Amino acid sequence: MSDNTVLVTGAFGQVGTFCVDILLGRGKKVIALDLRNDRTVAVARDLSGRARPGALVPAYVDLLDAAAVADLVAEHRPAVIVHLAAIVAPLSYRDPGRARKVNVGGTEHVLVAAAALDEPPLFIQASSAAVYGSRNPYHYPERITPDTPVDPIDHYGEDKVLAETAVRDSGLPHAVLRLGGVISPAGASTLGGDYLLLMRATPVDNRIHAVDGRDVGLAFANAVDRGDRVDGRTLLIAGNDTYTHRQRDLEDDMMQAAGLGRLGPSAGLPGDPDDDRGWSFTGWFDTTESEALLGFQRHDWPDTVSWIADSMGRRRVLARALGPVLRPAIRFALSVQRRREGRGPYADPWTLIEKKYGPDVLASTTV
Repeated sequence: MSDNTVLVTGAFGQVGTFCVDILLGRGKKVIALDLRNDRTVAVARDLSGRARPGALVPAYVDLLDAAAVADLVAEHRPAVIVHLAAIVAPLSYRDPGRARKVNVGGTEHVLVAAAALDEPPLFIQASSAAVYGSRNPYHYPERITPDTPVDPIDHYGEDKVLAETAVRDSGLPHAVLRLGGVISPAGASTLGGDYLLLMRATPVDNRIHAVDGRDVGLAFANAVDRGDRVDGRTLLIAGNDTYTHRQRDLEDDMMQAAGLGRLGPSAGLPGDPDDDRGWSFTGWFDTTESEALLGFQRHDWPDTVSWIADSMGRRRVLARALGPVLRPAIRFALSVQRRREGRGPYADPWTLIEKKYGPDVLASTTV
């Protein structure tokens, strides 16, 4: 085993890219596991161009191929494994069965391979605010802590609880990092119909604790170097207090960054104060412990908004020009869409999501 070798799964995603770049800058050898496609190959090429020769080893391996995963781990014998790979919500809603195989089964494949090494590596697991399920801020106004009971409402949150359990039961030294709402240009550029539906479903007054994607990458990279401090811990990864928002305010800041301008509260529906099921999985985190251990909160919310705005380039100029026409048109279209769907005065997100994708998107067991 080389103390300088780190295996990162999901290495070329919106968090993995930043984590890998930081680790390479610190002189680590990074085995970068991901699926091969045009985007991941391009990201690998870019990262390799900034690293010393041989420091980045792209490994295009499917997590569902247990033998290939085992061979990769046995060959490189990493001192640390950063497990970021997953099919995340809402993309996972299209095929919950496959998502379970990747998010839980794939995690188990990496764990088994790691446990077979003579010297067990530190296993750092990426988890999610989704493990806490629907959070009614009227009934649960306190901040979420690592000790807040998990209560997933959708299959993705359930996937993450099951994966966390597998990590803790593996016998490996480990840390679990539960992420808030990660914001980055890469994430903003991939907003499709599934994400737009989730945004429409979420109450406008739902609490969301966002975090800059660069800071998330730093949190994982720092965890790699602070294994003795994070071993056995569950840590909450979100931004400083400038990142605590209501859903509509966050969306409007992103709309402003894109150049379209703010849609305002009429663009969505509020949550029902009396319905604990009628909210989305997010909430405001207490990051006191995680920040003390990992020192990752380098940005403020205006920095992230500016980052998104800068990434838009010329598209932002066009959006600003069309904004006065598009904003009322979008508000009207959303209002018509809500009437056609028969939605009432409250958002009731999981009824809408179940209607769209079917009952398999919801959590099926008590975990």
